[in-house]
Amino acid sequence: MSGVARQIDRPRRWLVVLVVAVILFAGAVVAPSTGITRMGPFGLFAWASWLHVFGYAFLSLTLVYALLVSPDGPALSAAIVPIIVVAYGTSLELLQLLIPYRSFAVGDIFADGLGTVVVVGVWTYGQAAFAALGFRGS
Repeated sequence: MSGVARQIDRPRRWLVVLVVAVILFAGAVVAPSTGITRMGPFGLFAWASWLHVFGYAFLSLTLVYALLVSPDGPALSAAIVPIIVVAYGTSLELLQLLIPYRSFAVGDIFADGLGTVVVVGVWTYGQAAFAALGFRGS
């Protein structure tokens, strides 16, 4: 991959992180539909909780990729990603305190944390497993 392609690639990664963050922001400020309180898959949690887990997992995945994948090696530890993502989720929950049709929920913050910890754990373990098998990152 040429140096020019690498320079273009990094801004695209950050653009994807920004788009995902904006989508999560929009989801946090619009009026929720009535179906969001129904139970989701497996009857374990409401759809809203599943959306938090998967939405913030996807944000974490894009952030890990933008921060850690670099031709020069990782710029940061993967441990910083859950801190950033949960702080963003918490700030959106606090913003919802100001919106009459939304509400603050600690359970949503835990769902955000679950999503991000799973992604970072799988990413970290996957990197170590591939390295142990002799694969190099490109």
